[in-house]
Parts: sequence; structure tokens; C-alpha cells
Amino acid sequence: MRVRLGINTCFAVKRWPRPVDWATLVRDDLGLDLVELSLDLLEGIETAEGRRRVAHENRAALEAAGLTAVGTFTGLVAYSRNLLLHPDPIARREALRWYETVVDLSAALGVSGVGGHVGALSAPDWRDPSVVAERWAGLKVDLATLSARARRVGLEYFLIENLVPVREPATMAQVASLLTPGDRDHVPVGLCVDLGHECVPGAEGPEGDPYAWLARFGAELLEVQLQQSDAAGDHHWPFTAERNRQGRIEAGRVLDTLAESGAAEVTLILEMIPSWEQPDNELRADLVASVEYWRKAIAERGLAGEAAR
Repeated sequence: MRVRLGINTCFAVKRWPRPVDWATLVRDDLGLDLVELSLDLLEGIETAEGRRRVAHENRAALEAAGLTAVGTFTGLVAYSRNLLLHPDPIARREALRWYETVVDLSAALGVSGVGGHVGALSAPDWRDPSVVAERWAGLKVDLATLSARARRVGLEYFLIENLVPVREPATMAQVASLLTPGDRDHVPVGLCVDLGHECVPGAEGPEGDPYAWLARFGAELLEVQLQQSDAAGDHHWPFTAERNRQGRIEAGRVLDTLAESGAAEVTLILEMIPSWEQPDNELRADLVASVEYWRKAIAERGLAGEAAR
């Protein structure tokens, strides 16, 4: 198994919004060369000119720092919306258009894929099984539309992730029903497993076990997002000594489970979302500690790829 280690740029929101600043931190402080671009930092993409500017600025910063961007991923801004599962059909169409814009932007950025949060059912819709079925069928149609557009613009995959609320793709069965292998006209719709999202209310047994998710989907995973969390919540803690004592995510066990699942190549992306009040220098230290924690476990197993040096 080959492992690449990188980081989602969500840590930089409101702190290091300029690409040159977060790129320098990733290179000089963390020693990584792989990033995933949070859409929260890709601002002003509503117009063609804005998308050209964002693509140019980010590509220039990545090249100057010697970094590779593996993909774009939704952040907290998009996650606050219902998107492709909104109860209003006009809002769903607008969400589809927004995602199409993100697909085009991702191609302009030169990354391989795009994805993240795709939608959340409203509370009233969730209570009506017939509406749930209708929304889910519509979601599959929209994902096919997006995977076709991704193929046309030269991307390699579209990602969905397992999430926490029961009204979003949260169970193994829900997630599996959305995955597609891709064909000549569509890129694959693949899975990103977030190791802090197995805290869905009411989840029991394997559904609430991050290692069971890795064992179930490991051989077909495109990405694993890393955060330290316990079974009680989606905390996005760093991998510091203190948080590692509180959390249940063990780097060695994650890597061993992936290897046993039959995974051949896995991209591991650190996704740490700090509290707004945390001092910048303290956050920087948490990021460094987290990278070193995972780098050590990867090196001990001889799994380091070119992006986990």
C-alpha cells in the first residue's frame, strides 16, 4: 500500500486567506507537498473573471511553493446549505449550477477531483418516506450530471463524504447507493471517509465505528480525511498528545486497517478546523504536531509516498 499525506486548507480560513501565505506555511512549517483546496478560501468565483483570477493566484502560489493540489472540497460555507437536497426545486437547480461552476473551477486549477457535502434533507422532508425517495433519486440524477461535466472538463473523479446528521448521506448503505464506477462519459463518483463522522445519532455497531468504515470501503477509497474525534462528536481536533488521549483515532490502526482492506493507494488528508479564538501560533504548533504524528506512523510501516516525505 502506498500512502500520500496532505492537508485541507480549511485551517487557514480567516487567518491565512492569501494562497501565498498558507502555501508557505504548508511548505516551511509542515514539510508537506500535498494540499486539498477548501472552497471556503476560493472566494469571488461567481463570475468567469473571478474564477480566472482565483485559478491564477492559487496555481501561482502552489507552483512557487512546490505544492500539488489533489482536489477541491466543500467547507463550512457550503456545509451550512441544503444544496442538492433542498426542499425547493429552484434552490436545487441553483445548487446544481453552483456545483457545475465548482467543477469548472477545479479544472482551471489543474486538480484531479472535486467534492464534499452534496446535500441535506430538511426536517419536514425527512419525515415523509415518499419525499425522501424522491429527493434521493434526484440526487443521483444530479450526481450523474456533475460526473459527466467533470469528465468533459478533464477531471478524474467526483467525491462524496460520509456525514453526521441522519438527513444527509450518513450510513454505509446510503453512501454505497451513491457511488458509481464511471464510464466513458462520466468520472467515478467515489468516497471520502471522514474519520470523525461516525457519530451519527442512533448509530450502532459498525455504523459508529470508523475502523469498520475503513474495512468496508478501504479497497475502493479515494481519500480519507483525518481528524481526531471521540464517539460523541465531529470535533476536528488536531493530533496532539492531549487530544490523542481523548480521541479514538490511532494512526497505526488506521493504516493497518486500510492495508488489511486491500487498499493499494490512499490519500490521507488532515482536516483540522480550529476554534476561532485559538491563537495563531498555538494552531500552527497543533498542525506541526499532527503532521509529525502521522508521518511517524507512515514511516514506521514503510508506506511513505512522494507526498508524505
